Amino acid sequence: MNTTRTILKTRFAFGVSGLVSDANQSTIINEAVKDVVNDINLASLKRRTALSPAMFDEIYQYTFPSDAKTSGLIDVVPQINRGKFDDWRLTTFDEFDRLKEDQRLDQYGDPIKLGRNTWLGENLLAIDTRDAINKLLVSRPVDDDVVTIDGMNTLGSWAAVGDAGTPTLDSANYVKGSASIRFDIGAGGTTTAGIYNSAVSTFDVTDYKTEGSCFVWVYLSNATSITNFILRVGSSSSAYYSMTATTTNEGATFVTGWNLLRFDFSGKSTTGTPDDDACVYVSLYMTKAAGKVSQTGFRFDNLIMALGVYYDVLYYSKYGWLLNADSSWAEQSAADADILNMEYDEIKLVEYKYRELAEGSLRNFTAVEQNRQLYENQKAIYVQKNPDEALMLETTYYNT
Repeated sequence: MNTTRTILKTRFAFGVSGLVSDANQSTIINEAVKDVVNDINLASLKRRTALSPAMFDEIYQYTFPSDAKTSGLIDVVPQINRGKFDDWRLTTFDEFDRLKEDQRLDQYGDPIKLGRNTWLGENLLAIDTRDAINKLLVSRPVDDDVVTIDGMNTLGSWAAVGDAGTPTLDSANYVKGSASIRFDIGAGGTTTAGIYNSAVSTFDVTDYKTEGSCFVWVYLSNATSITNFILRVGSSSSAYYSMTATTTNEGATFVTGWNLLRFDFSGKSTTGTPDDDACVYVSLYMTKAAGKVSQTGFRFDNLIMALGVYYDVLYYSKYGWLLNADSSWAEQSAADADILNMEYDEIKLVEYKYRELAEGSLRNFTAVEQNRQLYENQKAIYVQKNPDEALMLETTYYNT
């Protein structure tokens, strides 16, 4: 229904016992919509969006849609060839972190085949709401072609970039394997710091350079004054692909501690003419403020390349308004020409909630209770007709 805020103002005014100013009407309509959307997962606000850029094996953190309700996750589905084992259990962050599947052996020590239709382990989902950004956590084996460019378990030929001091091997603080490559930032005052290697084991980017991604873990002892991270991969220091990461893999800002970076080949720039099937050159460094000097304890670990599998995320949105100004979705309206994306029975819920709030502003508390009851009655009818499809949160009391 193309129901504008102007239409809602005219319609809702008849149900209120007193006069509400135009400005207050706009405010109360916005509050009523938000209250209803927060209270009920509305069928009209179901959305489907691609998991960006894809789902990768042993990569657990992804961007959660910015308009999704944290209680509104419905499903995560492959874009093609869904199998009967593509189902999920939604759990808490803590339980996900403890139970996420990162091994590929069964109880007898035999390898588990990772085909989408044969995996018999548990597929887990969680929503991480820490650090002011919602992240989708996913644990499910993926049929992915992963290439380890360098596990960073040995020092090899890694050398310094920019302000970085001489790299060293750190076998005490790492993410995967047995070590990481550590470097300190000296007092040079340039705008880069990191590591490079012109003699890693030969790797082939032919199948990855269009839609693939590279991942690497970076440990930041101090996360301030960092603009981005740059990864160069190629056949030499004069023939390479360059990619930039301005956030972590899941779209969060860099923080002190371990951060997973993702570099997408789709956004690459090219220098020279790389020999795609004979790549031996890697440069990995931060762009920083010149004043970021004399700091210790930075690390990189486990540089890999992967293609991923394309999945979609199904969810209930908290954005009910289509803004007239730019045709974007929003949580609240900004102008009378904005359209509320709801069906008639859903708008009826908003109307009763509006009446409840408007009567409260007029101090007519008897009418408040009457309209609250009308809202609850309408809600019961609506929920019966439109069962909630969101995944229920499940936790395990104990494991045997």
